[in-house]
Amino acid sequence: MGTAIWGTENMGRKDLRLAGIAMLVATPSTAMAQQEQAAGPGNEIVVTAQKREERLIETPQSVTVLSGDDLVRIAAAQFRDFANSVPALSFTTAGAGQTQLTLRGVTSGTDIGPTVGVYIDDVPYGSSSAFANASSLALDAGLFDMERIEVLRGPQGTLYGAGTMGGLIKYVTASPDASRIGGSAQASLSGTHSGSLGYNGAAAVNVPLADERAAVRASGFFSRDGGFVDNVILDNKDVNRSRIYGGRADLLFTPDEKLSIRIGGFLQNIHRNGTSAADFSLAGMPLDGALEQRRLIDEPFEQRFRLASATINYEFGAATLASITSYQTNNIAYTQDVSPVYVPLLGSFGLPFAAVSVEQERRTRKFTQELRLASRGDGPFQWLGGLFYTDERSEADQLVLPYDADGAIAPVNLATVSIPSRYREMAAFGNITWLITDKFDVSGGLRYANNRQRFEQIGSGLLIGATPQVRAKDDVVTYLANARYRFSPQVTAYLRYATGYRPGGPNYVVNDPVTGEPLAPAVFKADSLQSYEAGLKAETSDRRFGIDVAAYHIDWSDMQIMTAAGGVSVIANAGRADVTGGELTLTARPSSAVTATAAFAYQHARLADDSPSLGALKGEQLPNVPRYSVTMNLDYRAPEDAALRPSVGGTIRFVSDRTASFDANAGFPQYSLPSYAAVDLRAGATFAGIDAQLFVRNVFDTRGQLSASTLLSILGGPAQVTFMQPRTFGLSASARF
Repeated sequence: MGTAIWGTENMGRKDLRLAGIAMLVATPSTAMAQQEQAAGPGNEIVVTAQKREERLIETPQSVTVLSGDDLVRIAAAQFRDFANSVPALSFTTAGAGQTQLTLRGVTSGTDIGPTVGVYIDDVPYGSSSAFANASSLALDAGLFDMERIEVLRGPQGTLYGAGTMGGLIKYVTASPDASRIGGSAQASLSGTHSGSLGYNGAAAVNVPLADERAAVRASGFFSRDGGFVDNVILDNKDVNRSRIYGGRADLLFTPDEKLSIRIGGFLQNIHRNGTSAADFSLAGMPLDGALEQRRLIDEPFEQRFRLASATINYEFGAATLASITSYQTNNIAYTQDVSPVYVPLLGSFGLPFAAVSVEQERRTRKFTQELRLASRGDGPFQWLGGLFYTDERSEADQLVLPYDADGAIAPVNLATVSIPSRYREMAAFGNITWLITDKFDVSGGLRYANNRQRFEQIGSGLLIGATPQVRAKDDVVTYLANARYRFSPQVTAYLRYATGYRPGGPNYVVNDPVTGEPLAPAVFKADSLQSYEAGLKAETSDRRFGIDVAAYHIDWSDMQIMTAAGGVSVIANAGRADVTGGELTLTARPSSAVTATAAFAYQHARLADDSPSLGALKGEQLPNVPRYSVTMNLDYRAPEDAALRPSVGGTIRFVSDRTASFDANAGFPQYSLPSYAAVDLRAGATFAGIDAQLFVRNVFDTRGQLSASTLLSILGGPAQVTFMQPRTFGLSASARF
């Protein structure tokens, strides 16, 4: 064999008046946050989507914002707790730490590299190459002490670079505050139907130093998810139970008004006993119970993530210089039971094993440096330019282990492989905005990126061999053009054209055993897309009613896919796909105590060409993308002077049917994911400065199917289907001091 067998994976304008409509995040707590903002002048929603502070209502692209208070109110501890409510965000998952993200339908099913970027403040997370399985290992960050989460829809290639074709999720952490001592604490306890107890606790403290010229902020968090899937073969209950824990520490130093230095560290561990998938037939019937799996071997997962960063800002007269330096390590180890494929396959060659597992390890060391200079003031031209560099070293290790009938490891080397790789990118980017009038402006942006990659395969065993080191390089240019018109401080319309890409790279080496000729290209090309978007953000002057609407069309070329050459997995470029869609969010505040929101997303994602490599025909739906999704919220929260300040609310979510693959795909057989709807309820009050809340997620215990993997179905094995969390009752409490 020639390759690894298994790959899972400015504020620049003065006198801003009160306005802002946050994409009206489809979570109950966001509605509450907006309600509170409406009550007091000066509380703007400000984002950094364009790498400078800007009012959300004036940002010329589709953005969803969840504040830290929002996350506390819904007791969100991990990604899944808010993801289903963000318009046009879909995902596949095997559990915490093993998630693939999709925004606006930009996915081929099992993605080669990420199509959605993940940032922690201004630092990009994870590998950019195709050889570390970064697409299926998206960051599942602990959500305590977050200032906000920004979800940017549409390609972000000009400012954020490779791997942001569909959009970007940015975790903005709370910054130290040199003006006061303070802190917060949070705890929750929950019970899940068909599962066990879960709980979490977290605390943060902020301390000023050096006569308010510096401050330190430190936080820690621990979360235990009780799980709800049982392994009937090994008689293990709640195998998907997990622990997520870690902490952050930040030092902010401001020696004068012009200079600020922020140094931070972030560490997080994830331990999970098994996957969240139940076993189903391809026809959609459970092999045992709806929340049961058959695994002959335990499938633990472990991740250890570490990040150190330094951000320096210096204000010159007409511009601000920013330097962001970071270094991160990410160590991941997990086991896959691949018996449904390997036991019958090897048995046909006279190797009668009882079970087979693949032990996987992924290690990434990543250094990044960004320098950017941004204009200040209110001149007719606002500009931003910068340089970016990343150096990533990754290693993907796999060990295929056969087991005898007594459970002992058989003395046969089926496959032992290590794939070291290196990815380096240097980029220059810039954009400029021309304020033609006080109401109308146009913007243009450009990014040039040069990336160089190399990898080799060091392998031995019956199923795999070694290949020499292979190198490749890419030169890619991405573009951005915006036109924005401000009808008033409460109404903004925009047109946006943007492009995005994923880097190409060296391919796995596969030769014809008879002729010796290569069966696959030596390199695979970068894929790219173009996005056309029009949007309107508006609200009435009294902020009682608001609308946020966006429509878009995406053309995607040279789709990167995994295919087979001579029976070996290689990376290839397929044809074209396109996505036509839109998002609509409505809000109503009939009184200061009541807020209602409704968010709708439509995504028509389909192939624009026949693709024999995918086993798909022109017009076939892209996997894992619902055509329709809806989230509606209704919340009441009493004014601050009310006794106990009670609150009550509910959320309804609907996701339409999806497919998990393509109809004639031999490597990933087709599975249909049905539509589902779910209801959440919550009620809270304040006691002695403590905000308490009772919540019920998934009130009617809906068996909503989130995703399905059919990699093990090619020889009759099961589809591994991941479900939304069953009905969960919980109590959460938070306090600030």
